[in-house]
Amino acid sequence: MKIKITVKENRQMLCAQYNIGTVGENDATTLLFDVPSQIEGWEHFLNIETNENCYALQIKDGTLLLPSYVLTRRCFRLQFCAKKDSGEIWKSKPCRFTLNPTLDVSGENPITKAKAEQRETDRAELGETLSDLTGQDLKKSNWDELIDVANELPLKNEQDIIDLTNCEALTYAFEHTTTVPSLLTGGYKLDKEDPDDAESSDILIKLPYLCTKNCADFNYRVHISDSIEECGFDISKSPNFNRSNQERAMGAGRSNLKKLKVTGLQAVASMNWIFAGCPELTMLELHCDGTFVVPDDKLKNYFYMYAFRDARKLQCIAGDPLDMSVTNGYDGMFGGCTGLRHVRFKPGTIKGNLSFADCAAIIKKYESTNDDPGTLISILNGVREYRNGMDKITLTFSTFVKDYLTLWRCEKDPETGLYVSSSTGNTIATILTNEKGVIIA
Repeated sequence: MKIKITVKENRQMLCAQYNIGTVGENDATTLLFDVPSQIEGWEHFLNIETNENCYALQIKDGTLLLPSYVLTRRCFRLQFCAKKDSGEIWKSKPCRFTLNPTLDVSGENPITKAKAEQRETDRAELGETLSDLTGQDLKKSNWDELIDVANELPLKNEQDIIDLTNCEALTYAFEHTTTVPSLLTGGYKLDKEDPDDAESSDILIKLPYLCTKNCADFNYRVHISDSIEECGFDISKSPNFNRSNQERAMGAGRSNLKKLKVTGLQAVASMNWIFAGCPELTMLELHCDGTFVVPDDKLKNYFYMYAFRDARKLQCIAGDPLDMSVTNGYDGMFGGCTGLRHVRFKPGTIKGNLSFADCAAIIKKYESTNDDPGTLISILNGVREYRNGMDKITLTFSTFVKDYLTLWRCEKDPETGLYVSSSTGNTIATILTNEKGVIIA
């Protein structure tokens, strides 16, 4: 089915019908656009809003084939958008369409087909995951075979964990120690839940935060026990906790560590490679009391380089906002952080090129699937103020996130001078480009 939509100069969208079917090429509806001459040479997009999500789809040569994931919704709202090379945005008034999911000429129901395609995508992802876990090639296995393999995998449950996080007496038990508590390092491995079962899961420990403010021994040779799933400690007297990629704090071990709190971070000489490659780490809480004290310019130049690289399960970096002013080199800082959702930056401190190309999840709330502009707003506020004559900086985002930058709007809070999410005002993309001197890549 082909439907012509006329976009008027007064920003109205006129359509021959607003009850859209799914009969047509590729089981979808093709939209044909007639636009005002004043925006003919601009880049054209169609914003589509359903009950669950918003999508920004590019219109090429005045034509857009609606994808299956839109055509599975009963109704949606459309808005035509045009963008000039200078960054100027032109938008139509939105209009509402109702979907009538009829059969196509082949007899297939497009809703059923879309669900089948999603099921195949899920099967492929599960096959790839199980291949990594077992070492077998299961990428082409069917659902029944994959389920049989998954059922044979050993699974951890709460019975496999000793949870000491509520033992408040432990928090200050090591307040005066000058060496790393053996409770953290231990050199121990706890017995299995069922010693007679060779495949039984090892027991893990969750520790409360330990106040180690007088400990000067944290360094790259001190390994947190592989039996620990959650812990926290203070490194304010340990500048050698992390110095470089060859002497990094998390360079070995920590195979089961999922949650970590570190205080006294201002004493660290470098965050270069500090959490790179941590396999299970999902949540970090970092606290910095004051400014970083970096001993030499070389360490300063590489301070944040590869700090969180390939921490693929890391979702949240909480605590104090990251102070980026110590350096302007952030190469690979978030490379491979495919799960990252939450991170905050100290306002006005980002002064160099920074890539979030692997971080498509930064539009999501931590521990929620809802969209959230919080991290993007923090990036916006984190960028230094721009004045004429200053060099521009480049921020790199995934294609998916770049679409959201053109949708979310914000305005300045008159009291704080910081941007906040708003239903009015300019888009994040416009502010970054026109006011912050940023090149979006």
